[in-house]
Amino acid sequence: MFEKEFKSLGLREMHPMQVESLMEFIGVTLNLATMTNDDEVIKETEAFADELIKLFGGNGIKLTIEADY
Repeated sequence: MFEKEFKSLGLREMHPMQVESLMEFIGVTLNLATMTNDDEVIKETEAFADELIKLFGGNGIKLTIEADY
């Protein structure tokens, strides 16, 4: 995605409130994507969220959808 090295804060250097807000935003985004019931939207949103977490030095995410019976 990026052509050259750049400096950025990682999750460990960010203020806890920043990390919490970022994670909450990602959670809300994933929840909204799952409400579409569109597999392509869900997969694309998961991929973007995974890359975003990795960009900030995290391990990424894996979305698991549980059946609601």
